[in-house]
Amino acid sequence: MPHKRKEDFINDKRRVSYLHAVYSRIYRDQSILIEGEYGVGKTRFLELIKPKKRKIVWVESLNNIHEILASILQQLDYQAPSSWRRTSKHLKMIKALSGFIIIIDEAGDLNPKVWPYFKRIIDADIPIIFAGLPKVRTFLLNEHPDIVSRLKVLRLYPILVEDFIMDYKDFVPEAIEQIYATTAGDMRKFKEVCVDCRDKAKELKVNLIDVELVLSFIEDLLKE
Repeated sequence: MPHKRKEDFINDKRRVSYLHAVYSRIYRDQSILIEGEYGVGKTRFLELIKPKKRKIVWVESLNNIHEILASILQQLDYQAPSSWRRTSKHLKMIKALSGFIIIIDEAGDLNPKVWPYFKRIIDADIPIIFAGLPKVRTFLLNEHPDIVSRLKVLRLYPILVEDFIMDYKDFVPEAIEQIYATTAGDMRKFKEVCVDCRDKAKELKVNLIDVELVLSFIEDLLKE
């Protein structure tokens, strides 16, 4: 059974369902593409993925393939110097291993030449979780439809304002609604405004943050 994780996790039913779907794929040694626009919380969602008895290997999407393969092996406690000449050897080593998953955030930054290597890793029953903008799927559909056919695609949407209200009980509901509307559901901007408001409330020794205090921080956002 998948883990039930609630640490710093807004109780959004869609995300809970997606997390269960991710675990189901992982335990069947299958791969996933998580897509969504800027600010919907893709990275935060990835951080919640912690399957039982599987080591997590994080891949830097900006690296070249020889650096990526070496990094995977190094995180699995193998000595693997990064070298173009060792690319084929390292790929064979990775394909022969098990008990781990690979997570790749910002998949849109991957060099197009790395995708055939990932296809071979996926075909070795090693789960890879990609996350990126919708353009990642568009690229794969055009250039590597065979890879898309191996992936389950999950589309993340902004979290509902009602879920924010549940998690931010030091704000009056109308204040959270105002922040959410102003930031258009962008998780990063939303958090920034909330942090600013909390700092100001602490300075003013206010326990409950109201709309007036919130408006003092979002005037510039409203002008955009």
